[in-house]
Amino acid sequence: MREFAAGIAAAALSAGIILVGAGTAAAEPVPDGTYQGTTDAPGGGLIWKGKTFRNGTVTNNFVFGLSGLSGNYYEDAAGRTVIDYGPSGLGFLTDTMVANGDGSYTGTTYLNGNQVGGFRLAR
Repeated sequence: MREFAAGIAAAALSAGIILVGAGTAAAEPVPDGTYQGTTDAPGGGLIWKGKTFRNGTVTNNFVFGLSGLSGNYYEDAAGRTVIDYGPSGLGFLTDTMVANGDGSYTGTTYLNGNQVGGFRLAR
C-alpha cells in the first residue's frame, strides 16, 4: 500500500503545477480555500487538479471530483508554507510553497527529502 501511495504521490505531485490564469490579488502568506493547478509531472497532469486549504489542513484534488492525500500545513520561519503528509501515512512526502505577488503560489515537492518536482497554484 505504501508503494502504491508513493507512486500516486510521485505521479500526481512530483512536478510543477502551472495554472491557467493567474489572479491579480495580493499573495497570502498561508493559503486558504481551493486552488486549481496543472502539473508537468509525467502523467500527473492527467490526474492532479489542485489543493484545498482549510484551518491548517490541505487536501489534494484529483480528476472526477476525487480528493485525498491530506496533510497539515503551516508557515515556517522563512515564510514558506510547509505541507506535511504524515497524517496520511506519507511522512516521506513534503511540499513547500512561497506566495507570489499575483496571489499564486510556487512550490517544491520532496520525497524522502529529495526534490522531485516543482509546482504552481492559483485560484
